[in-house]
Amino acid sequence: MDLVQRARDLYSAGLMHDALEAAQAACDRAPKDPEAWRLLARVSRHVGLTAASDDAFRRAAALAPGRPAPYRVTPPRFAELLAEARESLPSDARRRTEGVAVRIQALPPVDEIRQGLDPDALTVRKRQESNVTLTVFQVNHENRSASESELRTLIARSLTRG
Repeated sequence: MDLVQRARDLYSAGLMHDALEAAQAACDRAPKDPEAWRLLARVSRHVGLTAASDDAFRRAAALAPGRPAPYRVTPPRFAELLAEARESLPSDARRRTEGVAVRIQALPPVDEIRQGLDPDALTVRKRQESNVTLTVFQVNHENRSASESELRTLIARSLTRG
């Protein structure tokens, strides 16, 4: 099996430290593969290696200029963008989100990934009795955005779909 695929499978299974080793090996074996570097960046972020993650994203962006490095914002700025997006939703989408508690979390928890949640998920919706909570994953939104404008658009799209 290809090392990138093995790392991806381990990552999707929530086996982050094993995925990190496999992704590092994939980057060592294929240092010009931008997808290997992007995967290493995402896995590194999940295990708390923020600087290593940023470095791997920069390497991936250098190898594939059409996919720039993620645009990062502070948690308070992300909350502002989320509030702005929620207020600017079309009326039908705003009605669908009324009564939905929206919370922000950096990344999906490993235990939920092990239960089947995609580690790159943008949101997860949970219902407990009559309460509905939509959790928005900040880092995964940033990972797919190259600018604040793209980030704002993606947040709005996530709220509409969530």
